[in-house]
Amino acid sequence: MAAFSRLLRRATVALGLVASLAVASIAHASDMTVDWPAWNAASPPIFPGETWQRYASPEEAGWSSASLDAAMEAGSQLGGDALFVVYNGAVLAEWGQIARRMNVHSVRKSLMSALYGIAVGEGKVDISASLGTLGIDEITPLTEIEKSATVADLLETRSGIYLPAAYETRSMKRGRPERGSHAPGSFWYYNNWDFNALGTIYNQQTGSDLFRDFETRLARPTGMQDFSLRHTFYRGDPDVSHHPAYLYRLTARDMARFGLLFLNEGRWRDSQLIPADWVAESTRAHVQRERGGGYGYMWWTFARRLEELGTYAALGNGGQTIIIVPAARLVLVHKANTADGHRVETGDIVEVLVAILKARTGPPAATPKLVPAVQPVIPGATVELGPEQQSRLPGAYKGRRATIHVVETKDGIEIADPRLGQFRLLAQSDTRFLIEDLEREAVFTANEAGEVIGVSVENRRGGWTDLERVRN
Repeated sequence: MAAFSRLLRRATVALGLVASLAVASIAHASDMTVDWPAWNAASPPIFPGETWQRYASPEEAGWSSASLDAAMEAGSQLGGDALFVVYNGAVLAEWGQIARRMNVHSVRKSLMSALYGIAVGEGKVDISASLGTLGIDEITPLTEIEKSATVADLLETRSGIYLPAAYETRSMKRGRPERGSHAPGSFWYYNNWDFNALGTIYNQQTGSDLFRDFETRLARPTGMQDFSLRHTFYRGDPDVSHHPAYLYRLTARDMARFGLLFLNEGRWRDSQLIPADWVAESTRAHVQRERGGGYGYMWWTFARRLEELGTYAALGNGGQTIIIVPAARLVLVHKANTADGHRVETGDIVEVLVAILKARTGPPAATPKLVPAVQPVIPGATVELGPEQQSRLPGAYKGRRATIHVVETKDGIEIADPRLGQFRLLAQSDTRFLIEDLEREAVFTANEAGEVIGVSVENRRGGWTDLERVRN
C-alpha cells in the first residue's frame, strides 16, 4: 500500500496537479460504503457492439476526472502493459496496449469455469461424478481413493491428487503436498493437475473441444474483437501427464467483454449465455484461504473492504486480471506481457482498483454521453507475398534449445513454438517478418541458390536466436 501511495502522489505531480488539491479530491471522493445500488439504478446496462463505447468524460459516469486520472497514471507505472476499466458496459478509462494479445496464464481457469457452467446447465457434465466413474486416470495410475475425487473437488482445487502436471510453476512443484496426505475434498491446494484434468473431462463429456466451444459459445456471442482459434493451444508434457494445459492469448478489451458477461450474471443483451445460478455459485467462496478471501469454482474472492461489494476475480501469473465488482457495476482488466519479462503483483493492481472506486463522486448522468472508443493501430504486414515466395519458408528449424516449425495455413505463414504457441508472420519484406503479438522480428536466410537455410528470431532481450533448417 505504501508503494502504491507513493505512485499515486507521483502521478498527481506528473499530471500537473497541486498535491494538496489532489489529496483533497481523493479524500472527498466516495469511499466504498456508499449506496452503490442507488447510484447505479439511474443507468440501465450498456453492451458494446462491434467496438466499445466510452464515456465522453468520467463525470458522465459519476467519477472525478482528477482522481481517476491519478489512479490510472499510478496504475500505468506498475510495470504492466494494459489497464482497461469498464463501468456498466462502457469504457471508463484505459491505458496501454489494450489490443495486443498476451498469454492470460491462469485466467484460463475462469474461462474453463464458464464453459463448465454451460455444460452443467445442458446436462452434459455432472460435477458430483467421480474420476473413477468418468474413467479418468494418469501415467502414474491413480489410487482408488484418488479416483473418488469428484469434478466439484477439481473445480475447487481440492482433489487430493498430488502428481506432476503439465505447465506447472516452480512454486507449484515446491509446494505440492505429499501424495496421499489429504483425502479428496478435504484440503485446498492450487493444483494444475486438477485444472488440466478438467480440460480432459470437459472434452470427453461434451464430445467437443473446449477452445472451439469458447469461440462459439462465448467469444462470438459477446463480440470479442481480437479472438481467433489460432490464439489458443494445448501445452502438454507427455512424459509427465495425460492432461495438457489449455492456453489462451487474449487482449485486454476482449477480456473485459468476458468480465462484463459475468457482471451481468451470464446474460449478453437478450441471451443467457451462462446460467445465472452457475455464475452465482462459481463466484462465491467455497473455500476460505488463510491469507484472506476465498476460492470458488476457479474464481478468486476477496476479503474485508472488497468483500462487501461482492468482488471476485480471474487471476493469472504476472499480473493478468479480470476483477469484477458487482455492487459498483465495474470491471477492471490488467495485462502484463510475461513474454517480455513484465510482471506486476496482484496486490498493487487491487490498490489501483480501490483508488478507482474511491474516485467515484455520485450517480451517472441521466443519459450519459457516449462516444466511440479509440481504436488502436495494430501492426500488420507491409508487403504481400506470392504463393511461390510463401512456399519457400515452411519447415522445421532447430536451435540450441528448441525446434520451431513454420507452417502455411489459410491465414498465411505462421510460426509454431512448442512453449509459446502459434503466431502469424507478418511480412515486412520477402525475408523479414514481424511475429504477431510478440512483436519481434524473424529474418530468414538463404544460400546462393536461393534456398532458405535458416531463420534468426529476435528474443525479448533484443538479441537474436539462430535456428538452422532441418533437412528431410
